[in-house]
Amino acid sequence: MRYPIEAFLAVVVITFLTDYLFYRTIKPSDTKSYSMFSFPYGSFWNYGVATLFVVFFGVFWVAINGATGPIVYPLFMWFIVSYLLIYLPKMVYALVVGGSRWVVKVRKKFKTPVKLDKMNNGRYPKITRKKFLSQIGIVMASAPFVSLLFGVLKGRFAFNIRYSKISFPNLPTEFDGLRIVQISDLHLGSYNASYRELANAVELINAEQPDIICFTGDLVNNFAEETEGWEKVFSHLKARIGKFSILGNHDYGDYSRWKSAAEKEKNFQGIVDAHARLGFKLLRNESVMIGDEAEQQYMALVGVENWGHAPFPKYGDLEKASRHVNGAPFKVLLSHDPDHWDEEVIKETNYDLTLAGHTHGMQVGFEYLGLQWSPAKYKYRRWAGLYRENDQFLYVNRGLGYLGMPARLGMPPEITVIDLARGPVNTEPM
Repeated sequence: MRYPIEAFLAVVVITFLTDYLFYRTIKPSDTKSYSMFSFPYGSFWNYGVATLFVVFFGVFWVAINGATGPIVYPLFMWFIVSYLLIYLPKMVYALVVGGSRWVVKVRKKFKTPVKLDKMNNGRYPKITRKKFLSQIGIVMASAPFVSLLFGVLKGRFAFNIRYSKISFPNLPTEFDGLRIVQISDLHLGSYNASYRELANAVELINAEQPDIICFTGDLVNNFAEETEGWEKVFSHLKARIGKFSILGNHDYGDYSRWKSAAEKEKNFQGIVDAHARLGFKLLRNESVMIGDEAEQQYMALVGVENWGHAPFPKYGDLEKASRHVNGAPFKVLLSHDPDHWDEEVIKETNYDLTLAGHTHGMQVGFEYLGLQWSPAKYKYRRWAGLYRENDQFLYVNRGLGYLGMPARLGMPPEITVIDLARGPVNTEPM
């Protein structure tokens, strides 16, 4: 996780602009002077708070770009939440109230005044336009505050199980009814030792009685230290056949400056070793065969290292990973970044099912009655759920953890359950 200077400068502009517009919206029309700490008109509340936030953003910019340990990331995420809880309502209020007043002023210039009768015939107290707009602004500004607070307190731990059933004519009969559970993007450092919460997710996974559990990358934010202590949670994770994993873009230590290549390699090796410690077989551009090869009742499970567009690292080697699987009657690929599927998998291979993660669904979105929206759709072509091209399928998991801010709004952490069936290529709701 890096913090570009462009992002810092954008935050500075947005922060001061929001405070300026908000103050212009709420300031009284009188000429009375107010002391620095007079709430809410004093200069401290309108410019001092903004300055404090900008200073802390600067501190975090330095700390993150030179981080040597994991603690800075959760601290920054909680700082982001504090900032958004204050500035999102301010921004909404300024836009709604200030924008409405501007529209009224424009209309007055082009509209002949007409005397209107009182609609309530004097039965209710009169309310000025200014007060009415202010009350509307308060109501609308409360919405992002309440939503974000819910996402922090409840949304990030509201684990959601999503089911899919996919049938393939080439699926060996041995695997008709095979159940795969996929999880992705744990980002253990973000949980900051919230063992009980992830233990609840483990219980939900075990209740599905999976045959295979696949973890599709981003075990940590950046540091091997983040994995310490999690054995007591993941040791309870059960799968009849086995648990398999791959690396994501955050698992290489590429988002920190290291004193030496040896130090970075040591951190990376610690992350690699953690997969085995947590009970997963890590696939690094390699494959495993599951079932009876002699009877052609087997499938290939293939895992590539991270493959991504810049600025994400590209360590994946699909050709190397696929070297020994061409004769397999059925093939499943684990690849962290869903862009890999369009760029290479469906163009050059015949993998039946690919499992990916990476997007988190941006942790913010809307999904209801078939309608689906998230800011992620503007960055990723395939950002959540099941996709099909001819006879090949991709499932993009929305992630079990979180990064950037400790919240999820309308995009709950996901546990994916996929049942495989033998039959014509098809998908069925479950």
